[in-house]
Amino acid sequence: MKLREQLQMFVLTKQEQRTIAFIVLVLMLGLITMHYRARHPPTKPSVESRQSAQSSAP
Repeated sequence: MKLREQLQMFVLTKQEQRTIAFIVLVLMLGLITMHYRARHPPTKPSVESRQSAQSSAP
């Protein structure tokens, strides 16, 4: 088989192209978010701020 004939198997409709693009975009955003959270861990509130918040609660 010629290369052109083999590539005909991979012709996708517009909807299939959009679906694949959406999946790739979601995976990229997930990896970016995972990397960002690994580099910027959330800070825990200090003991003093938690105590003052509890004492001011009714």
